[in-house]
Amino acid sequence: MSRTIEFKSLAPQASLGDRVYQQIVEALVSGQYAGGEELNEVNLAAQFQVSRTPVREALRRLAAEGLAVNQRNRQTTVVEISPREVVETYQVRQILEAAAARLAATQISIARLAELKVLAETATPSNDAEWGNGERKFDEELHRAVAESCGNTKLQREIQRYNNLVRFVRSRVARSPQHLANGHTEHLQILAALEQRDTAKAEAAMSAHIASALQVVLEELPLLVRRP
Repeated sequence: MSRTIEFKSLAPQASLGDRVYQQIVEALVSGQYAGGEELNEVNLAAQFQVSRTPVREALRRLAAEGLAVNQRNRQTTVVEISPREVVETYQVRQILEAAAARLAATQISIARLAELKVLAETATPSNDAEWGNGERKFDEELHRAVAESCGNTKLQREIQRYNNLVRFVRSRVARSPQHLANGHTEHLQILAALEQRDTAKAEAAMSAHIASALQVVLEELPLLVRRP
């Protein structure tokens, strides 16, 4: 299947391999590829107008992170998500992000908390059909803030690695307005714990939130196994 992935400009310091990797990741997590679909090295190199070397490097990274699979016939394909893989991914995410929330509670800056507070207010559920976009933004920025404020670069790196898998899974799930509203309430609980500098409460709130998110995904497993 022929595809067009826009080669967006990234930071000047990003290597060519990094740029190719990021664009393929964005294509995967935005649902442009189905599970099991081939990531053809030659086609991708031609599309990005680069040699096969940075594409090969990107595909190797994707396989190491669990987003792609190297087949015996030397093809690289998009990972096919199984129910067990979904559960295991969210279990690891729960451990990592709960630990990050505990650490971030004492280290996140006042300025960062203020930014999150503004996003939370714009994400308040309403009858406006567009309010869900605000909640998605609040969701993304809250989790990013926790990871970036935990003070542990290794933990932050692992969270980012699993975040790509989580985004890939969520691209196959249609979250209802009710699910978004429930998530908003959970996000507010995490934010409140961070503002209170309560390490135990922040850890518990994040853990409960990710456990809840897993249940939402499990309800949509038929969509994950095979995209229409």
